[in-house]
Amino acid sequence: MRMYIIRHGQTPWNAKKRLQGRSDIDLNENGVRLARLTGEALRDIPFDMAFTSPLIRARHTAECLLAGRHVPIIPDERLIEISFGVYEGKCFAGPEKNVPEEWFSSFFDAPENFKAAPGGESLDDVEKRTADFMRDICSRREFMDKTILVSTHGCALRGLLNSLRESSRKDYWHGGVSKNCAVSVVDCEKVGSPVLVEENHIYYEDSCL
Repeated sequence: MRMYIIRHGQTPWNAKKRLQGRSDIDLNENGVRLARLTGEALRDIPFDMAFTSPLIRARHTAECLLAGRHVPIIPDERLIEISFGVYEGKCFAGPEKNVPEEWFSSFFDAPENFKAAPGGESLDDVEKRTADFMRDICSRREFMDKTILVSTHGCALRGLLNSLRESSRKDYWHGGVSKNCAVSVVDCEKVGSPVLVEENHIYYEDSCL
């Protein structure tokens, strides 16, 4: 089995530095373009199926990437983004920043100290459900000869990849959030033995962001 894991394309809230979490925000024009550019680069990859977060930005990314192909797209709640609770929709940077500095700084700079927002989700929760997804998919014998697309989100994607390596909470981000439409590749040559073989590859110029 080979799994291509992608972060969704850009959204209006990405561009405005607003926390999205579970808010169901679609791609903007540039996000569609990035997904299509990535799909063109991966046009020769014979995808058999796709799993996606149920949020529209992740599903739309998969649809753009797989345009013109008859590939089933299956929603899976375990791939949904972290919930930021009461802080969703608020700006985390720039002159309109309106989330608590200490809370937000811990999310990226000291994730070992991050606490769930009121009404939100913890990193423990994210890692538990994303690891469950990875174990589940990689334990299915019927998938061993398949090529699978997984479309998800920045924090959830890190949870998926961290389930494949020795990783402390302090190193949750491994250098930062994946760029929009960055692709990571996981191979599973035998049941239950996934291996990360490529991480955060982008198929467009940085200037496209």
